[in-house]
Amino acid sequence: MKKCKVVFLVLLALALIGSAGCTSKKPINLEEPIEQVPTAAELQASLEDTGSTREVTLYYKDLMGYLVPVNCEIPWEEGIAKATLKQMVSSEANDLQAARLGLLTALPEGLEVDMDIIGQQAKVSLSSQCMSCADAEEENAMVCAIVSALTEFDSISEVQILVAGEQVDALTHGTNVSAPLTRADLNIESVSADTDLEGANMVQVFFESEASGCMVPVTRPVFSKEDIDTAVLELLKGPKEDSGLAGCIPKGVGLISVKQAGGVVTINMSKEFQQVMEQADGGAAAVKALVLTCSQFPDVKEVKLQVEGKDFTLDTETLAVTTVVNTEQEALMASAVIE
Repeated sequence: MKKCKVVFLVLLALALIGSAGCTSKKPINLEEPIEQVPTAAELQASLEDTGSTREVTLYYKDLMGYLVPVNCEIPWEEGIAKATLKQMVSSEANDLQAARLGLLTALPEGLEVDMDIIGQQAKVSLSSQCMSCADAEEENAMVCAIVSALTEFDSISEVQILVAGEQVDALTHGTNVSAPLTRADLNIESVSADTDLEGANMVQVFFESEASGCMVPVTRPVFSKEDIDTAVLELLKGPKEDSGLAGCIPKGVGLISVKQAGGVVTINMSKEFQQVMEQADGGAAAVKALVLTCSQFPDVKEVKLQVEGKDFTLDTETLAVTTVVNTEQEALMASAVIE
């Protein structure tokens, strides 16, 4: 019995020694700081502090009154659609920026804008300045600029114009705002008074503004199919005389064929198209006008150019479709060339 007791005491002593050895190790520091995940509000504040911006499409006017879309970076703020319209209102700062681009602001001075978005509809309340446009052309351009700029946002498909918060049937010069407005054709080309447009279709083509050098979308009535063949042919015809617009495609270029397969449109033109290489921009405007004209058709993904059946390239063999008519940098460069 005593022998067992001795063994037990020895084992107990060894256990205590082992225990002391373990406690001599450096303890785990449980006071290490834990990284905090920022809240949505903190992230937003952080973005605002670093001067974050958002790319939007502003609608200006050139000296001939054509609406000109320009993609610009503006400071981010809550309610970016409303902020976009504010950038288009005539003011000292906005007019100066427009002048740098060789353009004019599209909304009248002093115009105040309030907005609510319900579903896909933007309800836009304009102050009384919207009733003081000089004529029907200026009034229509104002409304078209508002609707076009807002429907650039995927979240907005239609716009209801209100005056001082109240729904009205028409503005001072007769522009109908009684119902929600959807995106409309820009810069519809005028025709002679005796032209019957019944049965006419519309295609969009792109020319350069002689006043600003910017690319201008023009909607042209045609009495043929509303397809790529027709649109490209009309682009090659160039703008009407005394329109204040210049064609990007050299005169005399003939259209041999337009073929579409697998989302790629191949445009084959006559040898005269080679003259675009002699233009000041090396043919960039001509190529962009062709790509933009094709981009209006939803099934088109790329555009390939040929001259007399041989591939014509500037930088790439095929060009991806785009809806960006003018970037701010392009507008600045075009304005500098015009000056």
